[in-house]
Amino acid sequence: MNMRVATAAIVTAFVLMTVTPARAHVGSPDVFVDGHAGPHHVYVTVRPPHAIPGVADVEVLTIGEGVRRVRIVPLPLTGAGAQFAPIPDDASRSADDPKLFTGHLWMMTAGAWQVRVTVDGDAGSGVLAVPVPTLPQATLAMDRPLQFVLLVLMLVLAAGLVAIVSAIAREARLDVGVRPDRRARRRGRIAAVIATCAVVVIVYLGDTWWKAEASNYARYVYKPLEADARITDGSRLALTLHDPGWIATRRTDDFVPDHGHVMHLFIVSPGLDRFWHLHPSEAGVGAFEQQLPDMPQGRYEIFADLVHATGVSETVVSTIDAPDVRGVPLSGDDSAYIAGKEALHEGDDTRIEWIRDNAPLTPKRLTMFTFRVGDGAGRPVNDLELYMGMPGHAVFVRRDRRVFAHVHPSGSAPMAALEIGARSLAPAAAASPHEHHPGVLPADVTFPYGFPEAGEYKIFVQVKRAGRIVTGAFDASVH
Repeated sequence: MNMRVATAAIVTAFVLMTVTPARAHVGSPDVFVDGHAGPHHVYVTVRPPHAIPGVADVEVLTIGEGVRRVRIVPLPLTGAGAQFAPIPDDASRSADDPKLFTGHLWMMTAGAWQVRVTVDGDAGSGVLAVPVPTLPQATLAMDRPLQFVLLVLMLVLAAGLVAIVSAIAREARLDVGVRPDRRARRRGRIAAVIATCAVVVIVYLGDTWWKAEASNYARYVYKPLEADARITDGSRLALTLHDPGWIATRRTDDFVPDHGHVMHLFIVSPGLDRFWHLHPSEAGVGAFEQQLPDMPQGRYEIFADLVHATGVSETVVSTIDAPDVRGVPLSGDDSAYIAGKEALHEGDDTRIEWIRDNAPLTPKRLTMFTFRVGDGAGRPVNDLELYMGMPGHAVFVRRDRRVFAHVHPSGSAPMAALEIGARSLAPAAAASPHEHHPGVLPADVTFPYGFPEAGEYKIFVQVKRAGRIVTGAFDASVH
């Protein structure tokens, strides 16, 4: 065996065995968008890769008839790269569902990207920009059986290399049929020792090289913003953000409003029987403050949604140990849910019903979650109002709080990021990210979402009726 080939195989095997998984980022990484590519209504699902560079999976479900072709291409969300699109790839039409198109795209760097979807059909052509934050969440892992196989192969290659070098030194100078004498055998043993030392050095250098590469990539793996949460003056929440060190371009002074607020703050109790949706104000760079409502003593978890000016959205997670807070009444867009007290306002008879079939909920599948708003008699209401520009808001939380997603009828992408993506399109082709709502909102509100993993979930649904924010809570088992 060629020594160079053997060396490369040994180093490669060692490198692959030492790859370890890194901590995944908090939240639901897949992106779901309900939008329009010109005249075509589409549901787009993008599953970003866990490691960058990596391949994203894209699904485009068309609603109308007559769609002939769907093309997809990855681009930066902003900057010159968003203006000069390469030739897009054709998405493949599903053999099982002719309205479903799928494709795979390389995402090369971390940051704010978009998947640009072009739909051609009988009604014409249209383009939709789907913002996709590419956050490297892990290094590529390897299962133990493969690790064992590669370890065995490395040992076999190492032993084979030593044996070959020893045989060359022992027998290369001998004539055909002549048996090695004591001097030849001594040369072979010396060569074997030297070869063994060389193999050890090669493996050591390979290990050192890989650890340096792994350390560099570990710094590249996404590290979420950290938050220091504390309650001051008995009822004021102070939240200070810290950057643990990720990419140099991340800032804590570039947040943009999303649905009219820079931060959407969600506070939940351990049993998910209490839920607050609040909107702190900026008190400085990376600092936010919120006057709390009444809260019983206990430990609560915090999820804070923010959008950078680049279009990258982040969910910051923290906890607070609250005293018995005697706060202020809720006002503006702030809202609350308390189990057993769904009607927080006197005379409010609003009820929210989950409209679903008997199909089981499964992970990694786009599902349309429809909720009907009715009055005390069960009649659908006709007086819903937009709540922060949307017919409704939904929050999906796994009971162990390992999964959290804030979703709108337009999908899981923040409206601020959708607006940035729309501006990256040519004005004549750009589809507005805003939904077109009739004068009277329908009683049914639908949210596109897919659970990232199995488990027990709580779904909080919020709508606004007669100036009051109403929250419903529903249990969901995902298998």
